[in-house]
Amino acid sequence: MLLYLISTLVLTQMGFDHRLYLYASTPGVPLSEMNDHSHYWIGRAWFQAYWGVFALLLSVFAYSLWRRGADTRLLPRLRSLPRRLNGSAGVLAGVLVLSFAGLGGWIYYNTNILNTYRSNLSNERWAADMERALLHYESTPQPKITDVTLRVDLFPSEHRARAEGTYRIINRESAPLSEIHLLWPRDLQLDSVEVEGATLERDYAAESAGFPFQIWRLASPMQPGEQRNIRFVTTDAAVGFRTNSVLDDVNNNGTFINDQSIAPSIGFSRNVLLRDRTLRRKYGLPAELRMPRLEDDSARRFNYLRHDSDWVNADITVSTEAGQTPIAPGYLVSDETANGRRTAHFRTDAPIMNFFSIQSANYEVRRGRWNDVELAVYYDRRHAYNVDRMIRAMDASFDIYTREFAPFQFRQMRILEFPAYASFAQSFANTVPYSESIGFTTRIDDARNVRESDRIDFVTYVTAHEVAHQWWAHQIIGADMQGSTMLSETFASYSALLVMEHLYGRDQVRRFLRYELDNYLRSRGSEAVEETPLARVENQGYIHYRKGGVTMYFLASEVGEDTVNRALRRLLSEFSLTGAPYPRSIDFLRILREEVGPDPRKQALITDIFERITLYDARVVSASSQRRADGRYDLTMVVEARKLYADGEGAETEAPLDEEFEIGVFTAEPGRGAFDSDDVITMVREPIHSGRQTITLTLDREPQFAGIDPYNKRIDRNSEDNVMAVSGAAPPS
Repeated sequence: MLLYLISTLVLTQMGFDHRLYLYASTPGVPLSEMNDHSHYWIGRAWFQAYWGVFALLLSVFAYSLWRRGADTRLLPRLRSLPRRLNGSAGVLAGVLVLSFAGLGGWIYYNTNILNTYRSNLSNERWAADMERALLHYESTPQPKITDVTLRVDLFPSEHRARAEGTYRIINRESAPLSEIHLLWPRDLQLDSVEVEGATLERDYAAESAGFPFQIWRLASPMQPGEQRNIRFVTTDAAVGFRTNSVLDDVNNNGTFINDQSIAPSIGFSRNVLLRDRTLRRKYGLPAELRMPRLEDDSARRFNYLRHDSDWVNADITVSTEAGQTPIAPGYLVSDETANGRRTAHFRTDAPIMNFFSIQSANYEVRRGRWNDVELAVYYDRRHAYNVDRMIRAMDASFDIYTREFAPFQFRQMRILEFPAYASFAQSFANTVPYSESIGFTTRIDDARNVRESDRIDFVTYVTAHEVAHQWWAHQIIGADMQGSTMLSETFASYSALLVMEHLYGRDQVRRFLRYELDNYLRSRGSEAVEETPLARVENQGYIHYRKGGVTMYFLASEVGEDTVNRALRRLLSEFSLTGAPYPRSIDFLRILREEVGPDPRKQALITDIFERITLYDARVVSASSQRRADGRYDLTMVVEARKLYADGEGAETEAPLDEEFEIGVFTAEPGRGAFDSDDVITMVREPIHSGRQTITLTLDREPQFAGIDPYNKRIDRNSEDNVMAVSGAAPPS
């Protein structure tokens, strides 16, 4: 038993992770109310039958080896095993052995013949070998896609998708191109490819390593400005069942696939390579594949989403089973149902990012309108709980974003539910796939003795965040270098906070700021490479999401929301819908510094927020009040504060602190319970220095709580000690 327990831990680490020999192991069955159990239960059922038969076989042998009489030795019992298996026990054992072998053969046929079985270890080796063989092609100049024509036929009940596509490509380099490289997902079947004027020079997919990469040689080099076509046919099909990686792109109800999973891309991409530092060292690779530095101007040739495209025109036709609704970015040109199939044709009337999704499900639709923009939420009929909330959030988002940033570039905005096999929402051009688990099965209105305003409304926040990406990613997209995701994720987070403040009030935003702050602080300790300042973020979610929104909100409170929004408007005006050279985080900082003006304190604040890792440690040491003869109250607060700079490894250095902090006094604790704006007695700004100091205030109402930076706008290492109950105060009624 000791050997068995050790083997269950060790075998998988050695690459032996097939469930055929890991006792009682079965594939997972991902759950979704939208898609029910779908077909995922089938694989588990076969494995359960397989191991159930084996368990019965063990029971027969356990019975046959059971101790009889006074002799406790095992060897005599083993010698008598054949005799004990005579008769019904032996017949049962034989039937079970045959059943076990038959079930095992059927499972092997599905997992290893119909599907390709790969251990985790073999996947690691394959990715390492692929990097050694192909990474040098990353710098080979390639053409850019300008137009995408795609027909995708979905077969939900068969879990299969077939795509026919055409890329219109152009040489935007200054020199002729002699070869074109194609890369596609490892499990996608590339049925055919035709590159205009080229022949296949090398097909790595046909070689022993099976890298999904091809090199096409052009008979005549592609001249600068010249355009050609690439045509392809692909199939993404699920057959049988698998032992791991069981999820399929096409589901009975709730298909969600993106363009990169059903179509090839041009040029080699490092997105398919190993990221973990330990694994990279294990296979003799450089420790990190870091993004180009902010100073590398050559990286501005590409946006961070795709190197093979700038902005493209898209023409997408999607067919699916009748009864389901197919959706893709673009405006609906036609929608027909015939012969048990529904076919919808979508076309963009302006360039979009070459980054889109295709969805199909049995949807209900709730529609709304903001000015001339049609709003829609496509949802499962059982999940209408938050649909009105989403419409309201979209409406508020358009009000604020168009007023503060720029006009909306589309005439429609759609949210589409997909199964809870992943927990995220993702913004494509005028289309937002949104997981049922974070937006549709959460019943925010089902509060138990708690007011709605006292809780974090993540549905509204996520909706506002994804709508904001229509500006921050789909109007302006960062260069593929450090700081790129600040221009999309950080600005979207800040924009969503403006919506939250508009809908719920500034006081309630404090709850969300504290949540984001604590998430950032917890995540710092798990950084594997290097924590970077916000302006140099390398697609690190805890920085561009968690820290980014908090610090932008803090910036707006210090230099003025109008100033920050003006800088964002100018950034959009300068770079919206433009190609290379793509904008950088320092382009925003240049504009922001101009808008803020020469005030040295505000200029230093910008440096602290974006170019350094700045931490604060502010707390209330004590707070007491005393009633005056005139009925007013004298409050005495002792506060203590420090400011620190951290490096990428987390080492901290204390810096002089000389800044104004918000000092708040309340009749209830902000961010907890039934707190609203009436509970704010006063909010003043006081100069705070390093160390301990005393603040005195005279108030018209009796204070119950007092705090320094009470709404947690700064990156404070402990958000719990910023507010303290006031001693000497009568308890609130």
